[in-house]
Amino acid sequence: AIIGVANYDVEKFQNLTTSQLYLNLPSFLIVIGGTLAATLIAHPFSHLIRGFKAFFIVFVRKELDFVRVVEDICEFSTEYTQKGIPGLEEKMKTYTSEDMLKDGITMIINGYKPEEVLQFLEHSIHRRYDQELIDYYVFRTMAKTAPAFGMVGTLVGLIFMLQKLGGDPKNLGPFLAVALITTFYGLILANLVFGPMGNKLLHHAELNMRIGRMIYDGVSFILQKQHPVFIKDQLAAYVPPHQRKRLFKEKVETTTGQ
Repeated sequence: AIIGVANYDVEKFQNLTTSQLYLNLPSFLIVIGGTLAATLIAHPFSHLIRGFKAFFIVFVRKELDFVRVVEDICEFSTEYTQKGIPGLEEKMKTYTSEDMLKDGITMIINGYKPEEVLQFLEHSIHRRYDQELIDYYVFRTMAKTAPAFGMVGTLVGLIFMLQKLGGDPKNLGPFLAVALITTFYGLILANLVFGPMGNKLLHHAELNMRIGRMIYDGVSFILQKQHPVFIKDQLAAYVPPHQRKRLFKEKVETTTGQ
């Protein structure tokens, strides 16, 4: 099938204009079709679909707000220290942000032992990270295979070019063009599309891991009924530098108000 597409592509190249040089559908199909086929051999179809969905969600989603999560943890700790379980239940009625923090607080309300709550959160952190790594691996596979199928197209074009060596020399240009354009597509897709997409998903997974560890420590502090100032000081290490200034600014304003 690939050779058939390449053959059709070479024939079209005989009347190629300059403006059409980098826009060639059959060459693109060789690369993208081969890349998707190789990816589906390495990963289930559901993982491929999930990977593209995950990238779309990460791409349109706002930056993770570590400061907001720290503030939520401090508020839960204050409610638990002052009012006990009823205080947590009251705040949970309006809390809709972090699912992991919500799960931890719900387990406290339901009477789970502290070690059971923390064990559940530990498993949740690693389970979420493992799932997000799968999305990254899908795009890493595509980034690795796209240049290879670009070379496949190049070899196909060179084979047809060599077959025409005994004919009209004017035909060599189109065959050489189709040979090179597929390599171009493979490199562009790998380094400008699939590679950056995978790296973005990996970065997001690492941020989620960090915020998960922060929630784990935060729930542990809630169970210990620690003071909100202590909690902020301890959790500040997890907050990215560009958000940390806002955390301590709000901390100073809160202290001044008191």
